[in-house]
Amino acid sequence: MRQRHIPLLAGGLALAAWCGWVSGFHRSSTAAEITWIVSLAAIVALGVAFWLGRRGARFGWHLEPETDPWPRPGRGGGRLALRGVAPWLVLIALAAAWDVLGIDTGPHEYHLTISALSQAFRPLNALLLFVWMLVGIGYAAARARAPLAGGRLGAPAAGPAVEAVQPQHGAAWGAGVALVSTSASGTAPGHALAPALLLPSNRPVGVVFWVGLLVVAIAVDVAARRSAGRMATANEFARFISTSPVANVALMAAWAFAGYHLFAR
Repeated sequence: MRQRHIPLLAGGLALAAWCGWVSGFHRSSTAAEITWIVSLAAIVALGVAFWLGRRGARFGWHLEPETDPWPRPGRGGGRLALRGVAPWLVLIALAAAWDVLGIDTGPHEYHLTISALSQAFRPLNALLLFVWMLVGIGYAAARARAPLAGGRLGAPAAGPAVEAVQPQHGAAWGAGVALVSTSASGTAPGHALAPALLLPSNRPVGVVFWVGLLVVAIAVDVAARRSAGRMATANEFARFISTSPVANVALMAAWAFAGYHLFAR
C-alpha cells in the first residue's frame, strides 16, 4: 500500500466508525441533532480547507487540479456531452421516481422511501450517513480540483462543446436538486388509503434497490474513468452541474437540507 493511501484509509475507517455509532440515535432526538451538526461542521471545515488550498493559503489542504476539462473541447458539441452525463441523469431519475412512488404504500405499512427505510434498518442508516458525508466531501473536492485552464472555479474550458452544452445546465441542476429533495420525502406509515400498485410492499426489496443504486453509481464512475472522457465521472458531473454560482449554492443547500431531514429531524 502506498504511504499516501494510509491517511485516506484511516480517515475512511474513522468515518465508518462514526457513522456506525451515530446510526444508533433516532431522528428528532437531541443526540441525533448534535451528531448531525458535528457531521455537517466537519464537512464544512474540510470544504473550507480545500477552498483555501485551492488559493494557496498556508493552512489550506491543496488538491492537485484535474489535467483535462470536461466536457472535452472539440468533441462534437452538446449532444456528446449530454450523452456523457446521461447515465447520471438516469440514476437520478430512477431514485426520484422510486422515492416518490415509495410513499404510495398501504395502511400500516412502511414507506419505501430512503428516509423511512433508513430509520427501519440501522445498517442502512449508517450507510446512508456515510454516503451523505462522502457526497459532501467529494463535492468540495471536485470543485477544488477544477482544471486551472478553465478560468473561474468549476467552469469548463471555453469552446464550441461548452457553448452548446450551457443550456443543459438548468435541466441537470434541476434533476440533481430533485434527487436530494425527494429523498427527504415522507416517512410516516399508513399514508395511503389503498394498497400500493406500482411498488412491492416489501421493505427488504426497498433496501436492495437503494444499495443496488449505490453499486451501479460506483460502476458508472469506474466505467467513466476508463472512457477517455466520453462519459463524465462523478467529479466531472458535479462540476458540470455546478458551473453556475446559483446552481452551486442550490445544490449545497439541498444537500444540507436532506441531511437535516434524514439524520436530525
